[in-house]
Amino acid sequence: MALKTDETVDYDFIIALVYERSRIRLHDGKQALIRARLGKRMRLHGFESLSEYCRFLKNEADEEELTHVVDSLATNFTGFLRERDHFDCLVNEVLPAVVPAGQKRINIWSAACSTGEEPYSMAFYLAEHRPLSAGWDWSIQATDISTKALKQATDGVYAEDRLNGLPKEWLRKYFQRGHGNWEGHYRIKPWIRERVRFQQLNLLGAYEMDRMYEMIFCRNVMIYFDRATQQELVRHLARFLVPRGYLVTGHSESLNGLSVGLRCLRPSVYQKS
Repeated sequence: MALKTDETVDYDFIIALVYERSRIRLHDGKQALIRARLGKRMRLHGFESLSEYCRFLKNEADEEELTHVVDSLATNFTGFLRERDHFDCLVNEVLPAVVPAGQKRINIWSAACSTGEEPYSMAFYLAEHRPLSAGWDWSIQATDISTKALKQATDGVYAEDRLNGLPKEWLRKYFQRGHGNWEGHYRIKPWIRERVRFQQLNLLGAYEMDRMYEMIFCRNVMIYFDRATQQELVRHLARFLVPRGYLVTGHSESLNGLSVGLRCLRPSVYQKS
């Protein structure tokens, strides 16, 4: 068996640290990504090598610095209306099936919201199909482990090229156009932002929610977890679904073989039994 080099030990430490705090599994071959994403933190503290930074993390770093490590390495790729069929499912299938006649209160959870494009896309769809002016009262809980991603999500400011694919009419209805130093950027209008509650949350930690949800989006995050962790996560999420509520995963994710109390309606769409 080949002996591990000091560099390999350092990468193993970072991988173990991220897994311990987020259950995200950084697989072999991620060394370049680790070095690139932690480079800013290393320079901030004046470290020239990953080994120096790892010693700092082990012996001196505070909770805030450890949070920065997870923030730096948590993948936050997303986009408005990504996997658009799920938003159609929300308004055309889920709400008619789950919300009782006469009820106009709706709660949706974006469980890995990243920089906010997913929950805001939900809000646009709800505004189009369940307008507040018609008496609907909906809110969206949006959570993520990354405080950095949540900062951008809460601000609701996006570069123009991030809005590709949105109907042009929606830019007028739901965004404010930036001017001066903010030329080329758009901000979500306040009345939409007020309907989305952002919160830092480790989905595999100990937590409770203050309400039940008709639908939970947890998309493109389970691909980073092993099967045991996936089962633990889905069972935990299912506790917060209303009877016959829906859980939506990413198109590349499957719950097949997991004992989670949900039935598959079609790929990536599951209903609480």
